[in-house]
Amino acid sequence: MARAPLPLTPLADRTWRLDCMGMLCPVPIIKTGRAMRRVDVGGILVVVADDPGVETDLVDWCDANRQELVSMDIGRGVWTTRIRRTH
Repeated sequence: MARAPLPLTPLADRTWRLDCMGMLCPVPIIKTGRAMRRVDVGGILVVVADDPGVETDLVDWCDANRQELVSMDIGRGVWTTRIRRTH
């Protein structure tokens, strides 16, 4: 069975946006791992999700994968997380 395409969009210089709206755990974390492989070292992945689980899951994912959690903003039930690829 083929994998579904990533909802990944290039933004400004070395920045990508991953749209995980409407996806429930563990899908946003799985897609974050897949998407991060497309980001250049030093680049940023912006993950946008409405599953409250991402608040702790992305922190844990960054720690486990030694990636830098740059910021996490929460507004109107949407989490916008910026992750810098470190290696």
